[in-house]
Amino acid sequence: MSSILNNVAALNASRQLGITGGNLQQTIERLTTGKRINKASDDAAGLAIGNKLNADIKIATQAQRNANDGVSYLQVADGALDSVTQLLTRASQLAQQAQTGTISDSNRANLDAEFQNIIKTMGNIGISTKFNGTAIFSSTAGSTTSVAVQAGDYGSLTVSLGSVATASTAALGLVSNGTTGDNLASSTAAGSVVSKLAAALESVSTMRASIGANEAQLNATSDILGVQVQNFTAASSQIMDANIADEVVNLTKFQILNQSGTSALAKSNQSSQQILALLQ
Repeated sequence: MSSILNNVAALNASRQLGITGGNLQQTIERLTTGKRINKASDDAAGLAIGNKLNADIKIATQAQRNANDGVSYLQVADGALDSVTQLLTRASQLAQQAQTGTISDSNRANLDAEFQNIIKTMGNIGISTKFNGTAIFSSTAGSTTSVAVQAGDYGSLTVSLGSVATASTAALGLVSNGTTGDNLASSTAAGSVVSKLAAALESVSTMRASIGANEAQLNATSDILGVQVQNFTAASSQIMDANIADEVVNLTKFQILNQSGTSALAKSNQSSQQILALLQ
């Protein structure tokens, strides 16, 4: 039915054009942002899930960094103990040499001078070895330094390291300033030192084994967290990110619909003018 008062065809064309315009605007927004969900009205449930996943990604990423920092901490500690191991090995070599009866007292004095420097150096390693400005080893014999590494859903790993004095030279009576009552001044004294150095080497090896086990655990945790981050990211992308191929298709479709809708609205408005022409 043709009517002057109500142009239903034009109203319908206008309504459809508005819907098309909204869809076109949404498609352009998705293409420019790369996101399927840009506001809550796009997908309220999806936005809530996506935000939770993004939070999980950040938490897991930080936990992975913590684990990697823990590995670095242990690597610094192991590097210091590797130096101590080399020093103890050299000290053992000197003690063995000082035991023999074929060398003079003056030779032993020279060996003892190097031995005392080695002991002092080991004490300095214990004091000066730091990570991020914090001492790794306790400066007090018999005590430990503990660091808790937070690893997100995988809890925390507490790494405890004793003093270098305790680990390497407690049997030698080493104190924080690196002094010791042991020496290589005589064959008898050197013989006593040999057994103590063997015990010291075993103690350092035990500490390094513990460090290695903790490092392996942190590396495994870091790998698992990396997979977790990857999975969270994939899930978030599936929900939040726009499918560019689909949106390009939609862009073309809505542009055509917008043009045809504009043309249809213009045609619908012309019908009223045609009715007026009948009255002339």
